[in-house]
Amino acid sequence: MANHGMTPHTSGTSLSAQARYADGVREILECFLSGRNIRDEYLIVKNGELAGTGAHSYTKGSSTSGSEEAAEYKK
Repeated sequence: MANHGMTPHTSGTSLSAQARYADGVREILECFLSGRNIRDEYLIVKNGELAGTGAHSYTKGSSTSGSEEAAEYKK
């Protein structure tokens, strides 16, 4: 999905944390709509590849078989 956005689950978070989430989402949308780059710390995927924080937090895999790392645990 080329233009897919995700937001954090906010149940149980403080009002100040929710305000920070909203500020981040607003910044991402403003950048996207104006053609500016989105900060790396907000990125998970860009152009179909893991990017920014996502590249440091996740292992590439497929939606059906998972990652190579996860396959090691299935043995």
